[in-house]
Amino acid sequence: MKRKSPKVEQKKRFYDTFFKEQAVALAEEIGVKKAKEKLGITSEQSLGNWVRKKNKKNATESGDESAALREEVKKLKKELDKEKKITAILRDATIFFCQDQQK
Repeated sequence: MKRKSPKVEQKKRFYDTFFKEQAVALAEEIGVKKAKEKLGITSEQSLGNWVRKKNKKNATESGDESAALREEVKKLKKELDKEKKITAILRDATIFFCQDQQK
């Protein structure tokens, strides 16, 4: 009969945001496994989760920025079309009045 080894309770550690930011920066530099070992993070998934969370946050921020840029491009295209119409009307008027002068 196999004996079950007693479970060793690990105290859950909480890390402050500054430590997490620095750990993520280190993980991006040297890799998650090495950074975890170097910093003494015992949880298997903590550092990886922090890195994924940061990447997701950056993706949504850049998505918001690109949405704003798309809106601005749309607005500028509309304005350009309006200016092209005005230019065409003025060009036609100039031609009309120049022909009238030549007669």
